[in-house]
Amino acid sequence: MRFLHLADLHLGWEPSFLGEKASQRGRERDGLLERAVDFALDDRNNIHAVLIAGDLFETHRPSRAVLEPAIRQLQRLVRGGLFLLTVPGNHDEITYGDSVYRLEAGRWPGVLVQRPMPGEVARMEHAGRVYAFYGLAYHAGLTRTSPPLADFPRTQADRHIGVLHGTLGGEVGDRSLPISKEAVAVSGYDCLALGHLHAHTARFWGGTLAVYAGASEAKNFFDPGTGLFVVVNLAESPTVSTYTAGCRPCLTQQVDLSLCQDEAEVVATIQSLANQQAMFKVVLKGPTSFRVDVEKIQAQCAPLFYHLQINSDSVYIEFELLSRLAEEPTIHGYFIKNLLARLEETTDDEQREIVRRALLRGADSLAGGGH
Repeated sequence: MRFLHLADLHLGWEPSFLGEKASQRGRERDGLLERAVDFALDDRNNIHAVLIAGDLFETHRPSRAVLEPAIRQLQRLVRGGLFLLTVPGNHDEITYGDSVYRLEAGRWPGVLVQRPMPGEVARMEHAGRVYAFYGLAYHAGLTRTSPPLADFPRTQADRHIGVLHGTLGGEVGDRSLPISKEAVAVSGYDCLALGHLHAHTARFWGGTLAVYAGASEAKNFFDPGTGLFVVVNLAESPTVSTYTAGCRPCLTQQVDLSLCQDEAEVVATIQSLANQQAMFKVVLKGPTSFRVDVEKIQAQCAPLFYHLQINSDSVYIEFELLSRLAEEPTIHGYFIKNLLARLEETTDDEQREIVRRALLRGADSLAGGGH
């Protein structure tokens, strides 16, 4: 049995940092659910079930403009004969009286997990085997979060699959359901489908394959998305496969200014990264002997990207200042004096460039820049 594992779609979120493109990008992000449904219904992908492990929506009360298309897409899965199970998350928490999962429970497609404590929530049959699904929906004041969840009940079935929105081991922050990895390792579950952490990971704890689907679509440069659909195959030994989800790339690239001779070379370096489909952040790093006009470079290069953001962590070092520092009776001064002398003596262009870079990097490091 193969299931498409979704989590953390955060439908309804808009990226304010994109300015006039925010609404368009928000609608584009929300299109992920339709692409996921298309993927699941495509016979070539051989999908039998879809599990949504929390945070389908950005808030517990999404607008009608977000909610209605989402329900229509989920209805397509049910009409297509696929098993569908949805677990509320912490962004779209069921706790609130006006939560979408309370108000729309009567018409929610497939199985909607509502119970506050762990237990069996559904079962399905496929190819002569019975698959039992377990989970809970976090209810503030009802669901215990301390100590970490260690209760993993099992009923009679051939395969056992847990679906939870929470944090497996490690640090636990606000509004997170902590889950004991030691308990998972002895749970007897074949697979634990998880949501909440936005990076895709998969590893065995004991005999249980614990999988975070991750967030397919990017939110911002700190949350760049995986760009993937995750499929779990519950064969004799569970395995995970990933497929491209058709998401807009969200990329970050550092540019070392000590490798550039002047601002024109910085511009050329950024232009070489051109990608009109990508949200792109360029971080200018390292020491430089020339001043950099970030706003000017931004204006020159922005048309080559869907969105471009340039941050500068560079350090400007004047060669006149280096000459003065070279006169200091210190290790710092001796270092600079030695390299300035080598720079004067060297006639080979390639060697001069190596010495220039060493001078900038060394001066920056000795000054405490650490770039």
